[in-house]
Amino acid sequence: MKLFKKWQSLSLFTRIMVGFILGIAAGIILKEDAAKLAFLGTILTRLLTMVVAPMVLGLLICAAADVRDFKTLGKIGGKTLFIFLAGTAVAVAIGLVLCNFMQIGAGFVMESTVTYDAKSVPSVVDTLMGIIPNNPFNSLSTQNLLQIIFFSLLLGFALIKLGEKGAPVLDFFRAWTDAWKEITNIVLEFTPYGVFGLMANIVGKYGLSVLMPYIKTIAACYITCFLFTVFIQGGLMAGLYGGINPIKFFSTMKEAMLFVFATCSSVATIPLNLKCTKRLGVSDRVADFVIPFGAVMNMNGTAIYEAVAVVFASQVFGIQLTVAQQIMVMVTAVLASIGTAGIPGSGLVMLTIVLNAVNLPLETIALLAGIDRILNMARVIPNIVGDAAAAVMVAKSEGELHAELVKD
Repeated sequence: MKLFKKWQSLSLFTRIMVGFILGIAAGIILKEDAAKLAFLGTILTRLLTMVVAPMVLGLLICAAADVRDFKTLGKIGGKTLFIFLAGTAVAVAIGLVLCNFMQIGAGFVMESTVTYDAKSVPSVVDTLMGIIPNNPFNSLSTQNLLQIIFFSLLLGFALIKLGEKGAPVLDFFRAWTDAWKEITNIVLEFTPYGVFGLMANIVGKYGLSVLMPYIKTIAACYITCFLFTVFIQGGLMAGLYGGINPIKFFSTMKEAMLFVFATCSSVATIPLNLKCTKRLGVSDRVADFVIPFGAVMNMNGTAIYEAVAVVFASQVFGIQLTVAQQIMVMVTAVLASIGTAGIPGSGLVMLTIVLNAVNLPLETIALLAGIDRILNMARVIPNIVGDAAAAVMVAKSEGELHAELVKD
């Protein structure tokens, strides 16, 4: 009992880190048998996925009610979308430059013969139509976050227009949101055990042997994600513009970063990312809008992965990409990030679109499938850190950032 109390007295980050390290050790020792621990990670991701849809519903209904007019919400949404797309473009550019310099596909022996069907960028009309739900309850049950965002904002505005008649329903959703926040706090207590199971399974399954042929590709992805996260998101976005010391920024974000690294789920990280973002001094109104929106729209890390895959493919198959084609990769990745938002497996859809845009073999996907989880662990970090950094920028521009509240 005393040991349990001492364990509970540790910070959540410390407990997650302990689970993370022990999971790696268990994977090394148990090898394939570590798969028996995977159920712990499955429990964690299911618990957090359970929380996401109802929590986002309540948060955005209340956020729309607090904003009170479409003009203000449109201004916040416009700023957020611009930051997301600009970040995606910069991420692709950095990835292309670094991967070309490292020659990540040189010396790779192609072995796979698996092929994939090409995808095309969804049209603007299809994208807009996909945001509007046929049935909001179905959107909740299928966790379609873009559709949940759409009808939640509409409902929030409707309740404000009803005035006193809508007040009881709005009070219900405020209580609903508070209840789901408490449920989230309870679920997060299981995080260290879930992370332990996830890491044990990953290390036991992949080991080191599968990594060696891809070492330059993995290194390029991790280095690019590191540089983009530290210098662009932490240094420029949160630091230079937001006025938050980058060390404080990353210290505050560390729990969400470690969690998403282990789970590879930006959506499941929404509750924890919200807590971290608000600790940065971002107002509830801005954070409650930007973070759920970013979980489906912000593709910074995925864009880096597209750049890695494109350069890898061009060098493996001996296809020289011109500067114009690499610019096309950047533009296509930005457009695809909009068109594929909210689509299950959107990262894979984006990759087929980008490869198809410059006529590279879709067989690349099969070649990278063996290390996809390893690459995914890196690329999800810029996604969730980008959401927080964007929230800082939007809050700063709206006069709703209280950076002085961030603790040393």
